[in-house]
Amino acid sequence: MFAMNVNGVNMMESEYILRHHRHEISENQCSSVIVKHIKSPIHIVWSLVRRIDQPQRYKPFVSRCIVQGDLEIGSVREVNVKSGLPATTSTERLELLNEEEHILGIRIVGGDHRLR
Repeated sequence: MFAMNVNGVNMMESEYILRHHRHEISENQCSSVIVKHIKSPIHIVWSLVRRIDQPQRYKPFVSRCIVQGDLEIGSVREVNVKSGLPATTSTERLELLNEEEHILGIRIVGGDHRLR
C-alpha cells in the first residue's frame, strides 16, 4: 500500500513526477501536470503518446496536427483544437523524448490562447 497525497497520487509517483517536471514559473505564467493511471501495458500507451505528430489519437480535443521537422527534439507542431475550447490553435515544441523512462516534454510556444 502506498501513501497518497491530496491529488490521489502515491508518494513514489510524486517523487518521480517532481524529478522530471521542473519548471520555473515566471510572473504571468502558469504550469500544470496531468497524471492519469491507465490500465494498459506501458508499451501500448507509450506507442501512442510518443507520436508527437498524432496527438489526436489520444487527445479527443485535437482535430489536426502538422509537424515541422523530423520528429526529434526541437521539432514544432501546429495543433488545431476542436471548437468549444478557449483556443483553436496551439504551437508546441518537443523539448524532451526519453524512450527509456517514457517521458515526453512539450513546450507551448504559440497559438491563439494564453498558454505561453
